[in-house]
Amino acid sequence: MQFIYSCLLVMSILVANSIFSDSQYEEELYDVLSSHKFFSAFFEQKTTANELERKIQGEIIADRSGRFKITYFDPFNEVISSDGKDVYRYDSELEQAEVQPLDDLLKETPIGLFSLETEELKKIFLLDWCKKMGSIMKCKLSPIKEVSFIREVILDIRNKLIYKLEYKDTFDQNISINFKNPSLKEIPKNEFRFIIPKGTDIVGAKNNLE
Repeated sequence: MQFIYSCLLVMSILVANSIFSDSQYEEELYDVLSSHKFFSAFFEQKTTANELERKIQGEIIADRSGRFKITYFDPFNEVISSDGKDVYRYDSELEQAEVQPLDDLLKETPIGLFSLETEELKKIFLLDWCKKMGSIMKCKLSPIKEVSFIREVILDIRNKLIYKLEYKDTFDQNISINFKNPSLKEIPKNEFRFIIPKGTDIVGAKNNLE
């Protein structure tokens, strides 16, 4: 599942462009992730595969309780939402909603970086390296599991906020997500609630339909 999820400034100064060991920046990286108790932003997602490129804009909200909502704008018009127990994928054009238990989705896709506690993330990812490039800290993570949907993840962090996320998946797709105006402001629980419109075809299993 694609997700989700930076207005990244052009990097010009190369003085601090050397790569440091994970021990030097691991604590700083996970301090940043720990501070993201809530995360919200508009984004532009670019997917590249087989020399084809697709761009989609949308909005994301997430918290560390397994809740998130990703809303894709025109022409995609899709919502992917989790209440911490189930995942809802709604396509307004098809008037269809797919509902499945959350299970290991957060551990197998990049949305987990915003919805899992840092101690859980340390069991999923290895920090390959971090480097400072001007005001940007860039970090590369790899999954610990040999079989994983994600091959690698690269985060761009500025002022202790994630501004860009890039990853490669097992479908040989390169996904780049730029976040605009990211915020750590608290998000009410009801913002994550997804109400299935009447007349929608429901596909898949669900724990609670009420």
